[in-house]
Amino acid sequence: MEEDQELERRAIEELLREAKRGKTRAETMGPMGWMKCPLAGTNKRFLMNTIKNTLPSHKEQDQEEQKEGSQEPAKSPPPKEESRKKPRAHPYKHGVQARGSGRHSPPRKRSGQDASEKRASRR
Repeated sequence: MEEDQELERRAIEELLREAKRGKTRAETMGPMGWMKCPLAGTNKRFLMNTIKNTLPSHKEQDQEEQKEGSQEPAKSPPPKEESRKKPRAHPYKHGVQARGSGRHSPPRKRSGQDASEKRASRR
């Protein structure tokens, strides 16, 4: 019994708090206070790609460390390994490297009649 009264009292208090907040919102912003924000959401994929591209990559940092290490008598792997790697072609860019050896789709098959003959036979 007491738990039900306590729950009801808390619910009434919460409703009164919400009503007060609504009153202040209506006084300060008017009906626009309940409208959704007109700004679009953040393009997080673009943001993350921009941050990744602006920060130095681990390869660049390793190369800088190797340059610093070459001044000291420390062993470092030979730089020839990096020159062996082929540049990877981007899958969305058009070009010989990306698409392979210039393959095209096969030509379209045509039926025995031309389009103009088909039109004439319909009339």
